[in-house]
Amino acid sequence: MTQLKDSKSSLRFIVIQMGARMHYAVPAILAQAGILEKFYTDICGNTGFPKVLDSFLPKSLYPKAVQRLLGRRLPTEIPSSSVTTCASTAIANGVIGKLNKNWFAFPLGIETEERVKQKLLKDQFLNANALYTNLVNSDIDLVKKAKDNGILVVHEAILNPEVGYIMREERERYPGIEKQESLESVEKGVRRDFEKWLLSDLILVPSNFVLEGVVKLGGKAEKIDIVPYGIDANWFYYQSIPKKGKILFVGSVGLLKGNHYLAEATNILKKRGVKCEVRVVGPYNQETIQQPEFQGPTYIGQVPRSEVIKEFLEADIFVMPTLSDSFALAHLEAMACGVPVITTPNCGSVVRDREEGFIVPIRDAPTLADRMEQLLTDDNLRNQMSQKARERAKEFSWDKYLERLLEAFKSLENQLS
Repeated sequence: MTQLKDSKSSLRFIVIQMGARMHYAVPAILAQAGILEKFYTDICGNTGFPKVLDSFLPKSLYPKAVQRLLGRRLPTEIPSSSVTTCASTAIANGVIGKLNKNWFAFPLGIETEERVKQKLLKDQFLNANALYTNLVNSDIDLVKKAKDNGILVVHEAILNPEVGYIMREERERYPGIEKQESLESVEKGVRRDFEKWLLSDLILVPSNFVLEGVVKLGGKAEKIDIVPYGIDANWFYYQSIPKKGKILFVGSVGLLKGNHYLAEATNILKKRGVKCEVRVVGPYNQETIQQPEFQGPTYIGQVPRSEVIKEFLEADIFVMPTLSDSFALAHLEAMACGVPVITTPNCGSVVRDREEGFIVPIRDAPTLADRMEQLLTDDNLRNQMSQKARERAKEFSWDKYLERLLEAFKSLENQLS
């Protein structure tokens, strides 16, 4: 990551975030720029109580839920003194959730996110004059208190707000595969989204797809800034050794990601006699992949990060037929490895049709199969797109993300002055 000069910004940010989203990129950038007041999160494996717990016993002896929590590592850019966590609550809830899923019905204590918000409010925002939140809409009361204290609010919209409607429609098309959400629940969520947009001084979105969704549902375009995500520069140094006919998908398996359309396209290619293997890497529900609509690809499951990288480097084509993704990092990682990408318009704004790959309509398995076959059978086209994909990915590095994020904050500086 680029070394920043001493910042002259008058902004002082509090960041609230659950999980190690993008490896804690936002608080790391703000700390590096000298404008992080405090970072509030659930747990970091290398700070406080978890650090002691991690050294007490081999990680393999802990439940997997706890192992995943302990595996979160705070970047060196963020000093531990600038971090407040609720580690004990997070671990307790992780263990209880696992036990309840398998055998018991223990009452769950206070939600970890709620505990984090309580700690932030107890600190009374410290000396911050800006709040950065990527919570979807569960923090409206916190945002209101921030505004009452004269604090500027930056909301990162990590989802397209129309995703609830999209998924309701999909579950009606394919009933019984996933639990349907009521229209009332979806519309309640949209109302809360709208309320948060009204309270926010700046709304950050990672793609045009999300921007269009926010504006369509009432968000003010003048408040919105597009800041695409980025990936670590290490991705640009990997040497790919593609295996002919290996088609890769990386992500959680389900209707949202369009895996059933990928399965349909896979079966179309099989009927045509096209030689290929479609590999799906990522967590899945066993009952889901046993459904006829999902049969066809090879389901690998969730694997260590090192194995995911190996899958990218051996891929001939990467396919992401998602119905709604704000900005899928997986397709950017594939491009960095020189893998042409076939995706939908609902996956961000990175792949350009017929340049680094193909853009196909959502819910269109026949067209998806046609594009897969085209790349499998035209080596010249595949190689041209591979070179363009690698170059295009360099426009979305961590350093570019850093520059775009800090540039977006200039509008807040104007509001302070």
